[in-house]
Amino acid sequence: MALILVVNIGSTSLKYRLMEMNGEETLARGYIERIGNERSPMSCANFDKSLECELDTRTGYDAAIQAMLNAMILPENGLEQVIDSPSRIAAVGFKAVHAGLDYRGAYELTEELLEAMETFSSVLPAHNPPYINAARRFRSMLPGIPLVGAFETAFHKTMPDYAAVYGIPREWTEKYGARRYGFHGASHRYVSERAAEIIGKPLASLKLITCHLGGSASLAAVKHGFSIDTSMGFTTQSGVPMAKRVSDMDPFVLPFLMERTGLSLEKVLQELTTNGGLAGISGLSGDMRDLEAAYDANANAKRAVDHFAHEVKKYIGAYLAVLNGADAIIFTGGIGENAVRMRMRICAGMDWLGVSLDAGRNAVQRKEAEISPPGAKVRLFVIPTNEEIIVARETLRCLGEELS
Repeated sequence: MALILVVNIGSTSLKYRLMEMNGEETLARGYIERIGNERSPMSCANFDKSLECELDTRTGYDAAIQAMLNAMILPENGLEQVIDSPSRIAAVGFKAVHAGLDYRGAYELTEELLEAMETFSSVLPAHNPPYINAARRFRSMLPGIPLVGAFETAFHKTMPDYAAVYGIPREWTEKYGARRYGFHGASHRYVSERAAEIIGKPLASLKLITCHLGGSASLAAVKHGFSIDTSMGFTTQSGVPMAKRVSDMDPFVLPFLMERTGLSLEKVLQELTTNGGLAGISGLSGDMRDLEAAYDANANAKRAVDHFAHEVKKYIGAYLAVLNGADAIIFTGGIGENAVRMRMRICAGMDWLGVSLDAGRNAVQRKEAEISPPGAKVRLFVIPTNEEIIVARETLRCLGEELS
């Protein structure tokens, strides 16, 4: 029985799921927020019982990792023990982000690989440094247990070169790897595979547009199971607007803003990654729930919501052209799965392209559903994502012989 612990690391958060891979069953799951504080919220569930509490995590990830292990090994308040020792964990799988061209797949997190990730820390400051730090803490606290990084860029390595290159000097592409990589790969892959199961046709016969819409968002054109284009690029800053990150933007805006504001490049980039996106447009919030609530009363909130719908619609139209039509469009992620009105805005006015939405079917949140009318040319689906199962499978595949 192979137990894979899947972890998703944020700058101050740790999300985990312990999976038994023979039946792909989740035994335990949890989420710890505000790591580094005296009162860090923790939510955890072992089998069918759950618990919410607060922790002192001022020692950082060490405290969070230990709390996670304690919740599974030494549970309190009625939770059932899941494992009797950390040694029962066969491997830890990380939903890693970016380590360049040589690491677009699942790989054991050696020090060499962590150093490769560090070379991208300056352009992914909210992603790579927390993962690198957490991986080293896991290695220290769980010696002997393999650590595997399943990189988000893996699914998009099938993009043809003409879709991946930028219009920059060729040497910059070839020598420095400045190109489109794409992210959210586990999510795009999962919902593509699940859509094929729902439709009842082989994935290899389908053309799909997958829309991972949330605080971080991207779309992908998936042809016969392979990504052939995606909205995110060299980093997670491009494509459609996100909660606090800038989306597609003319690169010459940067020197213009530096000149006019007197800010350094570092400071401008910090603003674009922390105060950009929907939060920047609205001046209110980057959370779509807040913006929807203020839509009728706040012109800037309305502008942000309408801009998001416009940009997603634009990418869908582009990918319908790239794919020469699509069998289905899939909505996933926090916004894609829950924002009923946003899905209506995105799909409105695309009847000529065969895209139409059934208002009654669309009134669904957090569960699988077809939201297009019967007989629609392009079928529309809501499919909750499951990135963890993809990471677990890739971890098992990476260490297959070692864990058998």
